[in-house]
Amino acid sequence: MRHIVVGASGQVGSHLLRCLGAIGEQAVGTYYSRPAPGLIYLDLAGDEAALAAAVAGTEWVWIPAAMPDVDRCEREPAWSWQVNVKGPLKLARAAAQAGARTVFFSSDYVFDGIGGPFAEGDRPRPLQTYGRHKLEAEQALLADVPEALVVRTAWVYSKERHPRNFVHRVVEALAAGQRVPAAEDQWNTPTDAEALVSAAWEAARAGLSGVLHLAGPERLTRYEFTCRIAEAAGYPRDRVEPVALGSLSLPAARPLDGGLKSTRWAPVGAPFGGGT
Repeated sequence: MRHIVVGASGQVGSHLLRCLGAIGEQAVGTYYSRPAPGLIYLDLAGDEAALAAAVAGTEWVWIPAAMPDVDRCEREPAWSWQVNVKGPLKLARAAAQAGARTVFFSSDYVFDGIGGPFAEGDRPRPLQTYGRHKLEAEQALLADVPEALVVRTAWVYSKERHPRNFVHRVVEALAAGQRVPAAEDQWNTPTDAEALVSAAWEAARAGLSGVLHLAGPERLTRYEFTCRIAEAAGYPRDRVEPVALGSLSLPAARPLDGGLKSTRWAPVGAPFGGGT
């Protein structure tokens, strides 16, 4: 089968491209702002003819591509809408016309973080522009392409030195001698990128469509997650400073009591750092 992974220079996309290649699938990846060897350029905001040409002959179109910088989306909502809503929707329509299945990656930020963790049937209530746009993309995509699969996930991490990888950013700060502030009042379900893409492929191959939650097996505070990262990298927990999320003065609101659970799939991966 032939796959195209749109946004293969990102954290989820790069793992997905490797996962498909490792199991013998024919897959090509695209990039927009971060070139990488072997990837082809694709602008989701480009003309429809270019998108149609990109998906021609494919059987699977994967869309992990997004602008997940929540604070920038809050500052630049028009730009966020172009990248996070309009582009994926145009690509999914082109995929449907080409006879290809679409898998779109979304976020736990479609929820408000009151009463988590959240299952697929829970009502979304986004707090910020990024979450509103991911939800708008989900709804528009499934209205136009009901056979698509929408994978919501949360707090994705990996071992790679990737700018979107929270583990990498924490270790870099610790190695530079910095103390790392982390919210002790923010809960979520950290998700291993490799386990995520493997489960997404299994779910897609099994014929699932609609909304699916794929997230890690353990719900942690950002503080506890960061402490485990520090310990795994050989640093003491006291290098991590517990703070309230509100004290960080972030431009965009974040869910506090968040995380995902699924009524359709088992948790993916293992607890980070061994768990309890």
